[in-house]
Amino acid sequence: MGNFGVIGVSLLMLTAWGGTSDDNTLSNPQEKNCSYANFVHTHLSPMTEAWSEASLEIGLPNRLFYQTAMVYFLGEQGNLDFGEIDYINPTQEKCQSLGYSQTFCENGTFPDQACPYNSNYFNRCCDSRYKYERKKCKYPNTLSGDSCGGKYMCYCDRALYPLEGCDAPLQPGADVCVEEGQSYYAQCVCPSSYTQTCEGQNIEGVGVGCTQNGVTKYESCRCKEGYNQTCAEMGAVTPSDYCLLNGIKYYNNCKTCENKCTLSSCPEGNVCEYEDCSQKYCAIGCATNYKDLDNYWCNGAMRCWFK
Repeated sequence: MGNFGVIGVSLLMLTAWGGTSDDNTLSNPQEKNCSYANFVHTHLSPMTEAWSEASLEIGLPNRLFYQTAMVYFLGEQGNLDFGEIDYINPTQEKCQSLGYSQTFCENGTFPDQACPYNSNYFNRCCDSRYKYERKKCKYPNTLSGDSCGGKYMCYCDRALYPLEGCDAPLQPGADVCVEEGQSYYAQCVCPSSYTQTCEGQNIEGVGVGCTQNGVTKYESCRCKEGYNQTCAEMGAVTPSDYCLLNGIKYYNNCKTCENKCTLSSCPEGNVCEYEDCSQKYCAIGCATNYKDLDNYWCNGAMRCWFK
């Protein structure tokens, strides 16, 4: 503690029971030359005279009066110096012993419970999310199991609402929970227009597929490139290789002719037809004076016998 000015004032009431004196010193002869006589005289209270008059009114001897003086406690150069004094607040140790050891909270937090002996100390800092009354937390939000500062957290359970958004073409489902302005979703679903699975031989989906629960759907399907012929006239080159779309088979290669003949020459006694695409002959009947023996065919040609 540093030097101070006048830090204390004391009223000293000096009572003189001896005879009156012009220098107003005490009646004790031995004290008549005391150095404080003039000090007392100089600092006499204005009430001294009033008290003296009052003493006459109540019948006290005129020699009985009171004098007061202002007494100043002075140190060096008019200042009082007590030196450095360490003051220990007893409530600090009391609060800390009870677990109230916090004196500061970071931004975004606030004190929980203040020490009953000193409000500058508190037990812990609360997260800013502790700001809801119990009855104000409504489903589907979840009320925290603990409280802080008399308030609770009201949050979205991430185990139930794990998603913050969905990748297109997926879109958020109807089950949503909102926490601090942020929406959390239970699941992502395909738009209602995605109904086609587009599964099958030589078939594919149009555009980007939407996968939900392991199943990919499209808004529409189409045959793969090249599978666009019905081959209605002569049939397909490979009949088993097709794309079935909306009940119709589409092929990638149709025959230009039937390619049905297999004979390199027309057998004797037969009437034949020559096929340009295969450059082969087909036996279509028996020549004149020849007949079909029991309508029996051999190697693609009629067995014709002379009548």
